[in-house]
Amino acid sequence: MPSYTYRARNTNGEIVNGILEAESEDAIASNLDKLGYAIIEIAPKAPATATISNLTGRYLHRVKKGDVILFTRQLSTLLRSGMGLLPALTTAIEQSNHRNLKPILENIHRAVQSGKSFSEALSQYPGLFNDLFINMVRVGETAGMLDKVLDRLSTLGVQEVEISSRIKSALLYPLVLVSVAFLVVNFLVIGVLPKFALVFTTSQMDLPLATQLVLGLSSTLRRYWWLIFFLIIVIAIWFRAYMNTEGGKFSFHSFLLKFPIFGTLYAKIQISRFARILSVLTTAGVPLLESLSAVEKTITNEVIRKAIQNIRISLTEGKSLAEQFKISGLFPPMVIQMISTGEKTGELDKILGEVADFYEPEIEYTIKNLTSVLEPVMLLIMGIIVAFIALSVLLPIFNLIKVFRN
Repeated sequence: MPSYTYRARNTNGEIVNGILEAESEDAIASNLDKLGYAIIEIAPKAPATATISNLTGRYLHRVKKGDVILFTRQLSTLLRSGMGLLPALTTAIEQSNHRNLKPILENIHRAVQSGKSFSEALSQYPGLFNDLFINMVRVGETAGMLDKVLDRLSTLGVQEVEISSRIKSALLYPLVLVSVAFLVVNFLVIGVLPKFALVFTTSQMDLPLATQLVLGLSSTLRRYWWLIFFLIIVIAIWFRAYMNTEGGKFSFHSFLLKFPIFGTLYAKIQISRFARILSVLTTAGVPLLESLSAVEKTITNEVIRKAIQNIRISLTEGKSLAEQFKISGLFPPMVIQMISTGEKTGELDKILGEVADFYEPEIEYTIKNLTSVLEPVMLLIMGIIVAFIALSVLLPIFNLIKVFRN
């Protein structure tokens, strides 16, 4: 009997992994459903010899998010023109030149042709189509507005990619500065200082404290670089294991939200994403509880995800949405007030869209402010470090010159 690996979320919201034997993936899915698990991914267990190949393929030949957005937009346009789903998929496949995405689209086409719904066919590839995407498609199929749903999904994808690219481009220059500073300091400490160390030690002169500190650092790095490298690997492995625990991930994500300066930006990004996705879902006609459940699975911050989970549970008990947002303590008063207004007027989807529209330029403005402050500060720190190293070398040289003159 074949073995399958699965990844799912249990009734407590925790992610669980395992291996089960069954006749098919459907049998595995049925067993997990009986346990109350929300399935994230089911895949045939790969043989040991294929593991390296699979990992290589996953990271070197993966399908980018932009390719999925392009496919979504193309399919939306084709459906809007009056085509049926199967002919639209056929046309989208013919237009696709992506060597990795095209076989996946062909498999999806075959699954739909064999009688599966489009959302069921997409759920075979959770790495490409997340819970939000599949839930939205399912709603679109049921309501007969798949073209509109796909259009909203492509728009949402473009907005997320734009925000991500803005953050990356804004942080590029500071990262380059850090890299240059690291290389310069290492070159001075490991490459330049050892040449002066021999001169200083043979002169038997009293070295300034700064020189002693820098020479000690240089000697430690040259002698014990392997130990430092080993410690870095151990810390990285420990941190990864710590982040795989529920408590560890929660603590770290809580720290990120409270981190000075950057925490504000991080919180704004998470709130904007939450508001935009919930707005798209409710606009598409997804019930609020189901929308919150879908959003919960797409939020990457464990603290906010838990808060949304608690809000969803409280709503089933008939409590006010705005009041639960206030109790969580994670959302600004303005957001809570706008949600309260949307709840009273019955225009929650529109209000949530306005929240996202407000935060997106705020995120860009915050990024610009951060980078404008970071750049001179980092240049100053880099200058101080280089100046300190240079001074530690020059001071004993000046003392030697004085000795020779006398």
